[in-house]
Amino acid sequence: MKKVIFMLITLGLSFNVLAENIVIADYGGESTVRFYESLQPEHDQNAPHYPNALPSSVSEFDMLPVVSHKLTPGKVENKAFDLAGIQPIFLIGTDNLSRYWITDNYQKLMQLNATGLVVNVDTQQELIALRNIAPELRLLPVSGDDLAERIPLSHYPALITETGVSQ
Repeated sequence: MKKVIFMLITLGLSFNVLAENIVIADYGGESTVRFYESLQPEHDQNAPHYPNALPSSVSEFDMLPVVSHKLTPGKVENKAFDLAGIQPIFLIGTDNLSRYWITDNYQKLMQLNATGLVVNVDTQQELIALRNIAPELRLLPVSGDDLAERIPLSHYPALITETGVSQ
């Protein structure tokens, strides 16, 4: 008798396994498929194609435009601080003041092996034009808002070294 009762209970519980899933909440939104499509290991003719999928390779030009809302071209006040071990970096944009500044300070930036952060750049052509002015310097399109808050800094062009900020 115990075996029969046990089997009936087991059988009754197993029907719950076949029940449909219950959606508790559906907030809609955008499908995340596009973020994962580039990770699919096999691509063949039958694989689904998603038009808004992220490309499998991304270049720095895909990050453009770069806009730093907290930084504008202007005069930078010298500030002294101690950041021992920091690699020298400089902040520039695609404006005329930045172009003149990088031309005037090119040799110094080369000696320091400084890396340039282009904090305001709209197009690929503008970035290439800056790189043509300073071909041996590394120029990266990066938003400078976080750095502007931490230093604090509101204008560029600026050189940041382990001893402080200057223009």
